[in-house]
Amino acid sequence: MSDPEVNEREETVTRVGPSGSSEQTVTRTTGTVAPMASRAKSTVWLAVGVVDVVLALDFVFKLLASTAVGFVGFIASVAAALAAPFRGVLATSVATGRYANWPDVVAIVVYLIAAWIVVSLVGIMAGRRPTQTDRL
Repeated sequence: MSDPEVNEREETVTRVGPSGSSEQTVTRTTGTVAPMASRAKSTVWLAVGVVDVVLALDFVFKLLASTAVGFVGFIASVAAALAAPFRGVLATSVATGRYANWPDVVAIVVYLIAAWIVVSLVGIMAGRRPTQTDRL
């Protein structure tokens, strides 16, 4: 994950008293800000995590021969849409009313690889650029 950016600000105040004496005060303020790239990466991983959990639940529910009613039906309908592009990649195994829906597993792997690629690209695009003092 990307390191947070440190935002530093320094303020110098010079006060001159009535007798002509001066007093100088230096105040430093430091804050940490999460860069936009870090937030984008976290958002991508969260989205893929949710998608993969739905697909994994669908795989387990079908493996346990659960009836598609209520929550299980909702998961099955959402997972069917998410795994639709991968339906022809691997066949579904059927044994005594239970079946392993292998397209769900293929979808999980493909979505994880796609997320890794997107997060890597965000990291490359958000790389720190050298400042003027770094170039000298």
